[in-house]
Amino acid sequence: MPSRKSSPPPHPAQLAFAAELREMRRRTEKKPTDETIARRMGCGRSTVSAIVNGRRFPNWENTAAFAVALGVDPSKLRRRWTEVDREIEEASKAGSPLAQHSLAQPSSARLPSTQLPLAQNPLAQLPLLGAAQAGGEAQLAAHWYRNNREFYEAAADRVARASTEIRVTYTRRYPPTQYTTPASADYFRAILDWAGEDSADERSVRRIIGIPERDGRPDGDMLDWAREHHEETRGILTYEANAMRWNAAADGLNMALIDDSVVFLAFSGGPRQKLNGLSIEDPMFMSYFAAYFDQLWAALPPLGTYLDEVADRAEGL
Repeated sequence: MPSRKSSPPPHPAQLAFAAELREMRRRTEKKPTDETIARRMGCGRSTVSAIVNGRRFPNWENTAAFAVALGVDPSKLRRRWTEVDREIEEASKAGSPLAQHSLAQPSSARLPSTQLPLAQNPLAQLPLLGAAQAGGEAQLAAHWYRNNREFYEAAADRVARASTEIRVTYTRRYPPTQYTTPASADYFRAILDWAGEDSADERSVRRIIGIPERDGRPDGDMLDWAREHHEETRGILTYEANAMRWNAAADGLNMALIDDSVVFLAFSGGPRQKLNGLSIEDPMFMSYFAAYFDQLWAALPPLGTYLDEVADRAEGL
């Protein structure tokens, strides 16, 4: 297995802001743990850890939620957060050494899985697309997956090499047990295996499950699977699932966000087994989807709560 490429060092302003957040926590009366703060924010513990240790610069929504979790008025942080955000953005636009280092790397260097031997590498023979972002500030490299097998094999390979955090959505008309390809089964198992693996690292898996509903009633097959899944994962402390009522008579756009670097997007439709997609490894691209995921996550109930509500409604009929 190839060694992971080291991420560029965080901007000094980002590290300084993280130190200020840690100091804010130290000044609170009960000094809450990362896990406590994460629960209050509605996010994973690894997200809080990444923020307070300077590995991730939080967007304003997460910054405000962090302050509220500590009992601090978010408005007291707004000006400081804006200053740091502007400083990081300007450094990137000015062509800082960090940005130049990233741009100087060939696209294959930003996709570690391309270093695998041909026989073991699901990405090796896939077309690579390079395109400049607006203003020519960065370059995106996308890998396209032409079918179910290619997508799930690549995603499972990347899951196995994840470091701290996996965020996934599942909004389809049928439960995973009704997709019979070995690659898809291996992918779903790989996520639970990674979450349950004994490790000194702080790990977090968060999954948003879209449960189709018609006239306010959940689909029976999906509901049965959701119950089984809830029981199966109950003992995995690093795994959380929230439920989303899904009213569209079609699959949603599904995504897997792995660590702070790579986004997998899956497109399905037509025949039940039909699926293709792409992956892009770029921190800025990732941040957009991470912000969207976190917004959804904070608005949804835990899977267990949803199942209890469904049971209560059924008893009341």
